[in-house]
Amino acid sequence: MVLLLAAVGGILLTAPAGSARIMRLRVTARKHRRAGHRAVQAGAKDSSKARR
Repeated sequence: MVLLLAAVGGILLTAPAGSARIMRLRVTARKHRRAGHRAVQAGAKDSSKARR
């Protein structure tokens, strides 16, 4: 019984920390994706000027 309580307690301690880490990674990935998308668009605009 004590082992079960320890396991449940461990899950309750680690789950919020893991969820917070995943959320931070998602935000960071979204920022990098948006920055990359902007860079690609800027590059496309510059290359279209070079063609003219």
